Amino acid sequence: MTRPAGPPTPAPDGPKAVSRFEYNLVCVLRFLLGHFPADRGLQLVRAAAARPPCLSATAADLVKDSLAKACVLFLVRAGGWRDERFLRDRQPAGGRAWDRWPSDERALSFSGHVVEFLLWATAERVHETGASWDAPPAELTAADELFFWLAFDACRADGDLVAVLRRKAAFRQNRLLWLTAPAELTDDEEPAPPDFALWCAGTRAVVLECLQPVLTARWLRSERAKGQVGDWRRMRHQGRAEAATLAAFLDAAHAAGRTDLARFVLQTNSVLFRTDLAPDFWTEGLAAGGSPGRLADRLDARRAALAVPRQMDTLSNWQAAARGVGYFDDDYAASQLWKQTWEAADGDAVAARAAAAVAAIDPLRSGQPVAGSGQQADPTPAG
Repeated sequence: MTRPAGPPTPAPDGPKAVSRFEYNLVCVLRFLLGHFPADRGLQLVRAAAARPPCLSATAADLVKDSLAKACVLFLVRAGGWRDERFLRDRQPAGGRAWDRWPSDERALSFSGHVVEFLLWATAERVHETGASWDAPPAELTAADELFFWLAFDACRADGDLVAVLRRKAAFRQNRLLWLTAPAELTDDEEPAPPDFALWCAGTRAVVLECLQPVLTARWLRSERAKGQVGDWRRMRHQGRAEAATLAAFLDAAHAAGRTDLARFVLQTNSVLFRTDLAPDFWTEGLAAGGSPGRLADRLDARRAALAVPRQMDTLSNWQAAARGVGYFDDDYAASQLWKQTWEAADGDAVAARAAAAVAAIDPLRSGQPVAGSGQQADPTPAG
């Protein structure tokens, strides 16, 4: 007995046809998102191509699909998959990112500024072009800022491209870039980081929750590399940018009631201060690189080197305040979450070791000998 013939099976769709320019643009996008060989991607960004009046519907769909999938995948891999507790409406919420937040609050929405950037990066020799492109920071969405942060990271190996991008407001005012590489975004002696208030609420806060492990890793890498810095001016510049950025971010997180978003600062110090650290951990390269003429300059650079340990003063104040919150107070649940985070990181011991390291390098304020001056500074806390 034979089965009745059914409707014919539709043939699978073939590859979508796009123009050569559109193909290059999609390759540039995939390179900036970390899914295309860096050497070939940089070649495309440094090359020029005739720009069409607009993208075809097929190319636009490919761009949207690549952006949405790659950025979500990045956030999931970065930390969104972790079963952790963060604050939601001032109450601790557990689970993975998609468990803690409804889809409408964690959805990534990209603006036309990203497409315009891709058109510019594909059509122009970015490192030497006279054609202008920029995007007003106030018009960028959370997804836009995430994309531009990833794009900057992808181009980091090419100094010429980075020099061009850092002059653009879309990058120069990017909060994620400030939270990972503040010294690269300013040449000022007194850095002025952007306001981080927007990044302590809504979709941006969800992104920061996912990025906590990445932020911790970035700051640890930066701290561990300071011992190789032999340029006093560079160390002072880097430390001042870091101190200004972290202070601005901690102020914004505290004001928004999202101290949990500053977990990476505590985690960075916790990993650094598993044992006592002498100031030479940060400043050994400065001694090898020669000394500036004035003692004040030397001390200024050494103080700046310890910008991250200095933030433990602020976090310690948060812990002291959390201990004073009563059961019937509005912020009791949030304070309990912070105390649990603090205890898991061994915050009391970390704060004491950080304070000892800072005191050892700041003799004019602490009365201790100058570290590296021939006298041994003891970073071990008393008792």
